[in-house]
Amino acid sequence: MFGKSKSKSTSKVATTPTAPTDQYRLKATGQRVTVLEHLSRGDVRIAMDSGRICRDDIVSSRDITPA
Repeated sequence: MFGKSKSKSTSKVATTPTAPTDQYRLKATGQRVTVLEHLSRGDVRIAMDSGRICRDDIVSSRDITPA
């Protein structure tokens, strides 16, 4: 009645969900960019550092790859 339980316990590894990253690289130049927002028709608005100037641009989502 109060003996050991005969059921097997399975060890589960706790996984933490990873947040989607907004860091990408331009395929053509390899420059690191940050995705600011997803626009219609597969375009994305990105921000990039060019020297000491931060600028933003709109490119196709096919032109970037995850960093």
